[in-house]
Amino acid sequence: MKNFTKMIMLAALVALWPISQAAAAVVQASGQGATEAAALRDAMRQAIEKEAGVYVDSRTLTENYQVLNDRIYTQAEGYVQSFQIITKRQVNGIWQVAINADVKSDRLRTDLMTRLQKKALIGINMMDPRIGVLAVDGNGVEDENLENLVISGLQREGFSRLIDLNQIDASIKKRIASATLEGDTELLHTLATQFSIDYLVKVTINRSGKSFNPVLPINDPNINMTGIELGAFIPDLQNLNQAEVSVTVRMMNVNTGEIIYAGSGSGRASGSNAETKALNKAGGNMLHELAQAALQKAANPEQHITVLVTGGALGTMSQTYQRLSELPGVNHVFTRSSSFGNIQVDVDFIGTAYDLAAVMEQSGIVIKEMNSEYIKI
Repeated sequence: MKNFTKMIMLAALVALWPISQAAAAVVQASGQGATEAAALRDAMRQAIEKEAGVYVDSRTLTENYQVLNDRIYTQAEGYVQSFQIITKRQVNGIWQVAINADVKSDRLRTDLMTRLQKKALIGINMMDPRIGVLAVDGNGVEDENLENLVISGLQREGFSRLIDLNQIDASIKKRIASATLEGDTELLHTLATQFSIDYLVKVTINRSGKSFNPVLPINDPNINMTGIELGAFIPDLQNLNQAEVSVTVRMMNVNTGEIIYAGSGSGRASGSNAETKALNKAGGNMLHELAQAALQKAANPEQHITVLVTGGALGTMSQTYQRLSELPGVNHVFTRSSSFGNIQVDVDFIGTAYDLAAVMEQSGIVIKEMNSEYIKI
């Protein structure tokens, strides 16, 4: 009864989710404005509203009015993958534009879910995972500002259990900065045991550029400028600042090594706060895509769970395959490795690792250890 209720709740939440991973809808819409660009933006907003109305009822639209106002109405281009202008004309000084727009339905639906809906989805199907965020440069130096940006983005998407990794050893930070993580079992074990996390979001940042001190040094004999007081702030010098930033982001399960998301971006900027502007450009949509990738995993009723069978607990490799395949809710079983009586198996299961562990116990299988997407028997 408990699992049935859980599946009903999950179905209700997934109703807002795209059926397909490549969810983009072609929507025809028209807009008007004082300029051609303003009319085009209005047409994009109209296209997004049409797509939102297809699957979101009026009550939900009202509950998410702030999201619509803050994002759809001010960042319409972020929801439109591409567009084609069908007609454009100017009538009595007013531009009118009609377009066919490819609307990013998956991103739109994610943003229209309330934070409570997202949190419920994460709790039901990901067991409210513990996530650690670590942002470092190529030398392993930590960037707390960038970490805070990632943490804030995940929290907005409903992830609540963010683990503080500030005490992580400097040598491990350097290894994380240089390692691909995939296949680095020693590092994964260190992270999983030392910090008790389920997922790690690793951000690597590289910076370059030039910066100028906008304040003239006081009593510098090498500076001979009349009419300017030494120590004065010179805005024009600040405008010469240049910055280039590249960022790579990867989210992985520390228990299984599965990569949930990988992305990269770069940005250039000049003037005051050049590095901050370049970082925003480099990040772009990555933080949103990172959270969305995690939510897509949560929205999928079928989870990928790694099962480590030790000491021949289920018999031979073929017997292990047969025993696990017969468990209720198991769709596929993939044997990955076998060594000294230990067999590693990947299982596609309708539910969480906890649900699978409960099914195993009901079948007489003793659970030795369990974590997010990982069971040891």
